[in-house]
Amino acid sequence: MRANRLLAATVLSVLGATGLTACGSDSSDNKSAAAPAASTATSTSASASTSASAAGTGSGMETLTAEEILKKTRAAGEKLTSVKTTFKTKDADGSVSGSVIADSSGNCSGTFTIEGAGKVEIVGVGAKKWIKPDAAYLKFLVPEGNTAMAQAMAGKWLTGEGAGISDSEGFGWICEMGMQMQRKAGLLGNGWPDSSATKTGTQQVDGAEAVLLKVKDVASGNPVDAAVAVTGEPYLLSVAGDGSDGSGDMRFSDFGKPVTATAPVAAQVFDMDTMLSAG
Repeated sequence: MRANRLLAATVLSVLGATGLTACGSDSSDNKSAAAPAASTATSTSASASTSASAAGTGSGMETLTAEEILKKTRAAGEKLTSVKTTFKTKDADGSVSGSVIADSSGNCSGTFTIEGAGKVEIVGVGAKKWIKPDAAYLKFLVPEGNTAMAQAMAGKWLTGEGAGISDSEGFGWICEMGMQMQRKAGLLGNGWPDSSATKTGTQQVDGAEAVLLKVKDVASGNPVDAAVAVTGEPYLLSVAGDGSDGSGDMRFSDFGKPVTATAPVAAQVFDMDTMLSAG
């Protein structure tokens, strides 16, 4: 249904407020990198503390340039098998928050909450994705008074274009954004490294030492921040920002952990495309 496709577009708008979903497209029109969004001090809150100097980590990472660090991050991302992404973003269209764990084969599992519309579970097995709305989301989704349709969809997993899922677009992108950001950190839309990236300090991110990088978001002009691990693999640990067009915070964890994702049985699936074509 059109309302659901519009809501999927709203979710993408919110997630993309400060370049947070920019790496999701290979189009040359996409000018921003997989990198993040503004003030790290704001983004990491109580669970992180920033040091006064970019040196002192003792891992050798502090001697590298920002571009070299991001290159290492992308190389680690290419080998990464899975990652959990926890996010909270907001812009003029509203806010979206949630968490999802996904692997390199397309398997994923998680939940997200859309301001004013309810909570949604999402699961993916390979290229196929399904979403399961709570009562509030279902009320938003189904036209008022259409009791029969609401009952048919209640407790079901929705799939199809009408459910806002289409390959790497719509809600399906929520499953893919974590792996994509690890693999494309610091790349512009044309695939070139962002030469404006700079190191700004070090920081503890959820107990892990990280080097901070600042990258200019080409599309919005906002300064954007990333935190990259300096011990172990140089994974992207967080991205965050607070610009005129929105704010966002993403954290990455559970690197390489197995993803448990099971396709719902046919009796629990409601194919919205079939319903729309029949109507």
